[in-house]
Amino acid sequence: MICIHLFWLLATNLYGSAYTVNSLRLHFGQPYNDTLKVKTLVNKSKRIQSLRPDSALIYAQQGLDESRVIGYSKGEGDCLNRLGVVLMQNGKYDRALSYFLTSLKIREKINDQSGVSASLNNIGIIYSNQNDNKKALAYHFKAKQIAESIHDKKSLSAILSNIGNCYIKLNKIDSALNFEMQAYAIQHTIKDNTTLQITLSILGDINYKMGHQTLALDYYRLSVQYAIKNSDKSGLADTYNSIAKFYKSAGQVDSSIFYAGRALDAAKRSQYPEGVFNASDLLTQLYAGINEHFELTYLKTSMAAKDSMFNAEKIKQIQTLSFNEAARQQEIKEEKKREADERSINLQLIAIAIFIPMFFLLLMLLSKSHTHPKVIEFMGVVSLLLVFEFITLFIHPFIQMISNHLPVLELVILVALAAILVPMHHRLTHWLKEKLVHSNPHIQEKNKAVKPAEKKMVAKRPH
Repeated sequence: MICIHLFWLLATNLYGSAYTVNSLRLHFGQPYNDTLKVKTLVNKSKRIQSLRPDSALIYAQQGLDESRVIGYSKGEGDCLNRLGVVLMQNGKYDRALSYFLTSLKIREKINDQSGVSASLNNIGIIYSNQNDNKKALAYHFKAKQIAESIHDKKSLSAILSNIGNCYIKLNKIDSALNFEMQAYAIQHTIKDNTTLQITLSILGDINYKMGHQTLALDYYRLSVQYAIKNSDKSGLADTYNSIAKFYKSAGQVDSSIFYAGRALDAAKRSQYPEGVFNASDLLTQLYAGINEHFELTYLKTSMAAKDSMFNAEKIKQIQTLSFNEAARQQEIKEEKKREADERSINLQLIAIAIFIPMFFLLLMLLSKSHTHPKVIEFMGVVSLLLVFEFITLFIHPFIQMISNHLPVLELVILVALAAILVPMHHRLTHWLKEKLVHSNPHIQEKNKAVKPAEKKMVAKRPH
């Protein structure tokens, strides 16, 4: 489909280094020459993908091998992604998905946000080609969020275009038009002619569905011009197929056959089985009842192309990969929840640890004031309870770890701990009561008033 070539042209490889090998040797040393070699292999794979996909695979595999030898994780993720892109264009969706998922894991691990966005978007394309456009949109929107957060306009425009393409398949034309126009605006602003050709073709499809035939044909013709300029055979095949369908619906059979033939030729040159299937299937319909020989020939071609993409074994493999990835994503989600819970607990413990000394400080200040002794006595008891309960709360996880969550062993440890803390708590409670209450000015004044009265009583007593 169109979305395959959109990411082939853009979001899978974000390199563009301006340094030469000699300048890197001069300024950075040998390790940078090794990483540059990987980047060079990836860029070679990208440039020749449309014309020589077999060679593109070889270059990507060489880059992967080199990355693993030198321990270059980013290069490994990029090369895996590149292998997936080439295989996806060649209709090997099961193997492509496997490479994309492996690339995603590596990029997540090293926090390569632009790479994660690219992998997510490519996974979305796989599901879109399997006609699971709802799942595809889930991946595309995740990719969109990351691209927006890192302000990557070029990748964002490709993602928006892929989203629009999914909405076309879901027959949500207004949504498709909205996202394609967003993509077009970004591409026009940054003058990105490589991805613009795909957006123009999709806009042609949208206007065709909306009944704007003249405008649709204009978009298709512009897309063809850019595709020829960019030597994008697979993208050219998609647009020619769209033009052929346009003329078929208009009843212009000869023109439809002409463009379907061009689409088939371009798809074969780029080893693009989906383009081959779409063109040959259309030609089968066009020759039905007109030329039996051509009809049968193109029917065989379309069936062979379809089988290469969607046989039962490949569908099963994709389902297995999808299930495993869903399980992995669930584990990641649960791990994030555990981490969030742990952070929340730690913050609460820190807050309690700060509150207890502050409470003691307040208690000491109140003990120097004329606050009623009963209040001070009560607050003193509360403060000690806070301290001892905080100690129990703090060490409880360690107790669980030591006891290995065995209830009997955990109970023994807690009883032993209580045997130490309870007597200590009673002694400190008694000491604190005496200390705080007797330091209260209200009590001191009362005691001073009592002593003279006692002296008078002693003086009046007869000898």
